[in-house]
Amino acid sequence: MSDSTPFRRNHPTRPLHVLIFGGTRDANTIARRLREEFGQNIRLQLSLSERDRAPRLPKGVPVRIGPFDGPEDIIALIGADRIDLVIDATDSFATKISQCVAQACQAALTPCIQFRRPAWRPGPDDNWTSVYSMEEAAKALRHRGSRALVAVGRQELDRFGDLPDIWLLVRTVEAPKHTFDIARGDWLFVRGPFSVEGEIELLERHGIDIIVCKNNGGTANQGKLVAARRLKIPVIMVERPAMQPVDQAQDIGQVVEKIRVSMA
Repeated sequence: MSDSTPFRRNHPTRPLHVLIFGGTRDANTIARRLREEFGQNIRLQLSLSERDRAPRLPKGVPVRIGPFDGPEDIIALIGADRIDLVIDATDSFATKISQCVAQACQAALTPCIQFRRPAWRPGPDDNWTSVYSMEEAAKALRHRGSRALVAVGRQELDRFGDLPDIWLLVRTVEAPKHTFDIARGDWLFVRGPFSVEGEIELLERHGIDIIVCKNNGGTANQGKLVAARRLKIPVIMVERPAMQPVDQAQDIGQVVEKIRVSMA
C-alpha cells in the first residue's frame, strides 16, 4: 500500500476499530490524538509486549499485554476483535514485531500504517560513523575514543560487554533483564527527553569523547546529538532497519488524515 492510498473501512456503519502496537511514547500520543479527533467514531486498543516499556499510558484505552509468538496470533486477534486498521508504532528497531504485524495484516487483508519519525541526518558540523548492527557499533567503538556514552536501549547491551579498554557510561530507561559486568564504567537509569544543556553537562562531567546511539529520529531525544556537535564529539550511529512493505506515516497528522479520509 502506498503512503497516499486511502484504505477502505470494512464496516462503515460502526466505529472504526483500530489496533495500535506500541510500547513507545509515539504510540500513546497517537492513541490520545485519535480519541480527541474522532471521539465515539473510533474504538482503540493498544497492544504492548511489556507493560514497563510504555510510559504514561493513555487513559480510557484498553491495553493488551503480549507477547505474540508470530503472525498467526495477530491474525487471530484481528479476526476476534474485528479490527479495521492496524497501526505499528513500535520502536524503530523492533524488527521482529514489525515483520509479524506486516505479515499478519497482509494475510488478513487488513490495512496497516507503520509510523516512524523522520530519521536523523548529520549536518556539516557533525562527525558520524554509520553502522547497521550493535555488533558493528561495538567493533567500531574498539578503535575510537576512550570514554563512551552508550545510549542504545537495553535489548542488545551484551554486545558491549567485552570492551575492557574503554570506560562506558551505559544509559537506559530501566535496568536490562540480563546485565553484564562493565569492566570500566557505570550504569545510568533515567528516562528522557534530555535538554541540550543537561547533555552537555553530562558529557563534560564524565569526560565523554564518543557517543553510541540508535537513529530513533524525531526531536525528543536529539539533545545528545546537538551536544555532541557543540563539543565536537564523534558519534557512532546505529542506523534503522528497513521499513515494512505497508503504508507509511512520519508524523501523527498524517495518521489522522489517513483515517479522516477513510471516514469520509
